[in-house]
Amino acid sequence: MSTNTTSAYHRVPSEPEVSRASDEFRLGDSDEQESTDEFIHREAALSTDSRVRWIHFILGCAVLLPWNAMITAIPYFVARLNGSPFKSTFGSSLTTTFTVANFVFLAHATATVKKASNARRGFVSIICLAALVGLLTLSTYVHVAAGLFFAFVLLNAIAQAAAGSYLQTAIVAVASLFGPSAMQSVMSGQGAVGVAISLVQAISAYTSVHSQSSSETDVTLTSEPEERSAFMFFSISTFFLLVSAGAQAWLFRLPAYKSIIGQFNHISHEEGLETSNLVPHAPTTVSAKDRRSQIIRVAKTNGHL
Repeated sequence: MSTNTTSAYHRVPSEPEVSRASDEFRLGDSDEQESTDEFIHREAALSTDSRVRWIHFILGCAVLLPWNAMITAIPYFVARLNGSPFKSTFGSSLTTTFTVANFVFLAHATATVKKASNARRGFVSIICLAALVGLLTLSTYVHVAAGLFFAFVLLNAIAQAAAGSYLQTAIVAVASLFGPSAMQSVMSGQGAVGVAISLVQAISAYTSVHSQSSSETDVTLTSEPEERSAFMFFSISTFFLLVSAGAQAWLFRLPAYKSIIGQFNHISHEEGLETSNLVPHAPTTVSAKDRRSQIIRVAKTNGHL
């Protein structure tokens, strides 16, 4: 008995055809990878700019300056409350008020970081901090009732906690564009500001005490060592915050910043990602899939650098 062996013949696809089909299937991923790699290399080149690193170092100092300024000036505040019932509880009241306010405003700043222009938010926050520390400087010349001074310091602390919270999220958001190098500068500035403030306080205290010891014995209230020291300390802090505001304004005019913002916006536009938190544009809606893709790209960037 014969068997029919004339079944239909199917040609096995050649390797180039299989490879071409696979390349077509992965075309979108390949283009995305090329764009991401281009952005990574561009970011790495721009983050080596020493001006960018030093500016972020200064901004890192400005982030933690408010808290360090308040706790360092506690001896001055306590001296102003002598003879009042607020003196014994001032330290705990100040730390509790500041930390609670900082927690609340930091949570709000973090939740709204993608809806705000971090460039404008950071600059306005620094200006507000400079004004608030400037008011503390003026307080060394204006003497009011202990209760009123107590309320003034606590309100000032709450305002500084709010401005510092928005400043912190804005600085971190901008520094993340430049990769680990800028972030390291921010962290270094936060660590250095504590040491710098301690040195400034020690110098101002020594200067004020030495000045009083060589002056006449009839000393008015405004020439007490605590007030002299506080005046010098707050004045230097205010000046540094103004310098920080100028440094941030300079950063936004640097070609490195404009280039990396333009490159990031180009990639984000192609992939439909939100970029309104980096530049002052209207916010857009981002899907969960796009958010995951963005997280993966950031991880690749950090790992590559």
